[in-house]
Amino acid sequence: MEKLVRQIIDNVTSFRRPKNWVLKLVSLFFALFLWYFVVGEDKVDMNVTIPVEIVNLPRDLVISNQFKKQLEVTISGQRSLIRGMTSQHISRTIDLSKASPGTVVIQNNLDSISLPRGLSILRVQPPTITLLLDRLIQKKLLIKPILVGEVHSNYKLEAVTADPPTIEISGPQSILGAEQDLHTSPIDINGLNESAVKQAPLALKPAIADLIGEPVVAVRLNIVELNQEIEFADIPVEIESSANQQAGKIFQLLPPTVSITAEIPLKMAQATNDIKGLFHAKISPETLQAGSNELKVLVETSPKVKIIAIKPATVTLKISQTRPLKVKP
Repeated sequence: MEKLVRQIIDNVTSFRRPKNWVLKLVSLFFALFLWYFVVGEDKVDMNVTIPVEIVNLPRDLVISNQFKKQLEVTISGQRSLIRGMTSQHISRTIDLSKASPGTVVIQNNLDSISLPRGLSILRVQPPTITLLLDRLIQKKLLIKPILVGEVHSNYKLEAVTADPPTIEISGPQSILGAEQDLHTSPIDINGLNESAVKQAPLALKPAIADLIGEPVVAVRLNIVELNQEIEFADIPVEIESSANQQAGKIFQLLPPTVSITAEIPLKMAQATNDIKGLFHAKISPETLQAGSNELKVLVETSPKVKIIAIKPATVTLKISQTRPLKVKP
């Protein structure tokens, strides 16, 4: 027995080791480790989310409904392979190149998603995807401001404009087909006495809001003061000439007064005691020669007052020379 043991020891100690035997031994252990990690790792079932990707949708079509854009997929395989899927951009691709308007039901079969080797799909939720395909149209809709309240009693709202006046929208025909205009949220104008610009969001239906978001428009309010139309009688007409021109002459105006119809700002009319004093009627003859002259009546007044009519529009100016008295000696 001792001879046998001694013989085995002699054989081991006399064994000729190969060159680089340490490096080869390390490589062997590393290969065994990888084999265990890849082949020997336990399989697991994991739930992952996989995005839905729509491709080749015709240009004249649009998906008009909301659909689930991520699938819940149960995958069986080694844990490390499943975790490595995140860097491979795996998706459920739906090809709509041959689609037409209407309802399309897509089946999410187990083989509809391509996975790396070593992984398999056990379940897909939801099992189907329903798409409503509609014609894509483009429409220009008018912006209609909605106002509440009244401006100040001495003023009036002359014009209301939206900026921009229209909005162009692209979307499904089923949503935009019957639409003609878009309304703003209510704008309060109560008591305003001057022009203003108000920022107003649009009051949109949910389906249209999904297409264009929540735009805000500028609404311009043109507010002007109210005018009161009044007729003023017996406004005296004055002769505009120099004292030298009038020397030695007798003037007679027919008629000596005129009536003036004018639009006066309501606030001015209420605040002015002597409204007739706002008007200055006159004639301006170029020459003051004896005889009858028909002259146009001119009226000076405030820039805020609008002259509507002057009656009569012309007057007759009669001019005669004075004669010196002859005194008998």
